Amino acid sequence: MNQLLEVSGISKTFGGVRANHDVSLSLAESSIRCVVGPNGAGKSTFLSMLSGHTRPDTGKVVFRGKDVTGWPVHRVAKMGMVRKFQRPSFYPDLTVTENLTIPVLATGARRGKVSRAVAEVAEQVGLADALQVRAAHLPHGRTQWLEIGMLVARQATVMLLDEPTAGMSPDETTKTAELIARLVADNGVSTIVIEHDMGFVRSLNSDVTVLHLGEVIAEGSMATVERDEQVRAVYLGEEMG
Repeated sequence: MNQLLEVSGISKTFGGVRANHDVSLSLAESSIRCVVGPNGAGKSTFLSMLSGHTRPDTGKVVFRGKDVTGWPVHRVAKMGMVRKFQRPSFYPDLTVTENLTIPVLATGARRGKVSRAVAEVAEQVGLADALQVRAAHLPHGRTQWLEIGMLVARQATVMLLDEPTAGMSPDETTKTAELIARLVADNGVSTIVIEHDMGFVRSLNSDVTVLHLGEVIAEGSMATVERDEQVRAVYLGEEMG
């Protein structure tokens, strides 16, 4: 399986505080990788270095065969690696259609094809019945799906999802796992997911990287990291029993 993304030894320090140290990770085409760890483990900083929001102090990010280390956000996004933040980043006063139209236009789509592209994305993320609804009026879970839809509309090759199930009900969480798996299977998109909900991580059935104090302490299948004594000690504990 070809590696779409290769991260080699990236590190970042903020004012003497080490956020990440020598972190390496690979992501294959049409695959999911979950990144887990306690608060302060450096997960969001890691995503920021991939998306272009933060420049690594050392190390390299190679995406689709190109060294994109330190590239600005818009160049990384144009290459196809796009991020969803923890905090909402949709336009609450715009409709679902309008929110999805913006990233479709950013791909350079001709105006005659925009409506069809928007409708297709809305169908994929389960919002076909809400095209004229203002985003602010959507239930919480559906706003998260809208944000994922905006990445799909941007023609993401790699989706960087920072806690996509935060605040969701159990049913919404299940549907979100199904949505991500479907996008990987049907669209061939790859995904890196930061998440604290271990049930959600298990349901994705993906490779897992565990961060602690900015370093990788374990990786492999969920079953593998569940058995790792260091992982159990610093993060998962009794939950993994």
